[in-house]
Amino acid sequence: MNRSKYFTKSTFKEGLDCITKLYYTNNKEYNNSANDDSFLEELANGGFQIGELAKYLFVNNPDNENITIKNLTNEEAVIETSERLKNDCVIAEAAFLIDKFYIRADIIKKEGKTLKLYEVKAKSIDGIREDSNSFISYKGKANECVKSEWSPYLYDIAFQKYVIEKAYPDYKVEANIILADKSKKVTINNLNQYFQINKNGYMVDIITPKNISANDLGVIPLAIINVDEIVNDIQNKYKVPKHNMDFIDFINYAKDIYLNRKKIYTPVSTKCKSCTYNNKNSDLKSGFYECWKNHTNYSDELLKKPLAIELWNGRVDKMLSKGQFLLENINEEDVKSSKPEPEKNGLTNFQRKWLQITKAKNNDNSYYFDSEGFLSEVNKWNYPLHLIDFETSTVALPFHKGTSPYQGIAFQFSHHVLHEDGKIEHKDQYIHFEKGVYPNLDFIRTLKKSLSSDNGTIFRYHNHENNYLRMIYDQIVDGEIGEIEQNEKTELLNFIDNITKYKITPKDKDYTYGDRCMVDLYEIVKDFYYSPSTNGKISIKNILPAILNDCEELRNKYSKGGLYGKELEIKSLNFDDHVWLQEEFNNNPYKTLPVISDINLDDNIEEDDEFNSIADGGAALIAYNYLQYSHINEEKRVAMRNGLFRYCELDTMAMVMILEAMLLWSGKNQKC
Repeated sequence: MNRSKYFTKSTFKEGLDCITKLYYTNNKEYNNSANDDSFLEELANGGFQIGELAKYLFVNNPDNENITIKNLTNEEAVIETSERLKNDCVIAEAAFLIDKFYIRADIIKKEGKTLKLYEVKAKSIDGIREDSNSFISYKGKANECVKSEWSPYLYDIAFQKYVIEKAYPDYKVEANIILADKSKKVTINNLNQYFQINKNGYMVDIITPKNISANDLGVIPLAIINVDEIVNDIQNKYKVPKHNMDFIDFINYAKDIYLNRKKIYTPVSTKCKSCTYNNKNSDLKSGFYECWKNHTNYSDELLKKPLAIELWNGRVDKMLSKGQFLLENINEEDVKSSKPEPEKNGLTNFQRKWLQITKAKNNDNSYYFDSEGFLSEVNKWNYPLHLIDFETSTVALPFHKGTSPYQGIAFQFSHHVLHEDGKIEHKDQYIHFEKGVYPNLDFIRTLKKSLSSDNGTIFRYHNHENNYLRMIYDQIVDGEIGEIEQNEKTELLNFIDNITKYKITPKDKDYTYGDRCMVDLYEIVKDFYYSPSTNGKISIKNILPAILNDCEELRNKYSKGGLYGKELEIKSLNFDDHVWLQEEFNNNPYKTLPVISDINLDDNIEEDDEFNSIADGGAALIAYNYLQYSHINEEKRVAMRNGLFRYCELDTMAMVMILEAMLLWSGKNQKC
């Protein structure tokens, strides 16, 4: 067991989320899927860059003024902090230790007998329209509390303030939060390129150009918000969410549980769905399983049955409180809406839930497919069918002068075509990998060209592509995307309107649909297909393995070599001869491209480099952001690009396979 001897910020946040996690956290006997995610999460959301940029709010040159405490042990950092606090100063990564509580504060500013605490978060706010009141629900009422989306951040700051106050009782401590401010526009180009990542083992350094000063950065798009009043209410007025305890009582209670290795079980809930200690593919223990076994007293066999928390689109806490732990325990009245659902082509929400429950009750593993309903949709389509998928990112620090934090970036798409005679081809793809270049204009130009050769129906999977196209539309209108001649501007706007759904004004209740509006394959799946093997999920990563399992013809087809490749029957742009269904990967095509688990900064490229094996959207985003914010050689850039190409190609090929199966089941003349 590898446990810290201190109760830290990260441990506090685990306990705040679920008190039982304090037994599992930092315990080597238990698998924690979040163990390797902290670096990747910070990379994905721009946390490293925001954290470094915030230092320039306080000093002109953080490096020259040596404000950051680093490369010291915990105890050494505490001593160093104490020494620096003998004078007025600014400290980044200041360390505080008292009564086994240990924190590293993002920024501390000492002014006389006041210690100003600043917690930097890679979360955004509109600094013009929002202030600290935006963090509170039911202001002035008996049930006043911190909004759930802000609760983890503000309780984190409250914990830090408590520790600092205990460590330095003679000082006044003031709590502040620093956030990306979307109301501010930067005044220089390529602000995001001033903060490059260098990762060495567990250490992450941000490399900035030598002698860069705050003046060189122009407008810094961050907001400082004083949250002292809220923190005081957290410490003295509100109850800790989910625990119904006073704040001080809770942190001492949590510390005792963690340091003394106590296992305190809390009731199971819908939140268990996202438990990071749910061990499915590891030899380590599963904290999730132990919690459910303790709470239900079920046998191992019973716990293998579909659980109530797997119910599609279901809130099941009330059912769990009544002891309905399995899907088969749920009754019809539990899921019926109090309001009648409108009639529609395909399954209603209630019908889909009840279908899932009924199959669990009957131990029925067969799939459901509404052939008649599906065919009524097919009759509206024009061949050839175009299937597209985007890879996107939102960067914390803007690329261009005059833009704001978290501007959306569309850096890649894949485009497959399915012809009426069954012919399949990976027709086109796009990727933009230039550092510091905003790709959205080039992206939309290339997409328009790719989709304009005919009037075939276009497919997306869920809302992502539609949302990004509407975002690009607004960027074109607002002039944030680059210089465009008026004729081309009109053409691009008309193209986006033609293939998307949108509301003409924000107040509109109904959508306007373009003449060639994309069909959402997610909705087709939701309305006409259900398989128990999806565990109630409808993401493409869950639907594809299920549909391949349910469709024998497709299984036989994609289990063979010599079919899918650059010079083969099904044309690929990135694979020479790829077999999508392989037993060693449980016949799951996505498993043939293993998910990236960490980022290796070694410039020596190996045959199995992880960037050749990008297998989910989060990994694609991380790879793109990593490229933007790190120094890597050309060989690794090529490896990353090729990995992204392969991943995105699979997403649109997955859409092809899903449609193939449904067309076969419906009796359409579709060769397989």
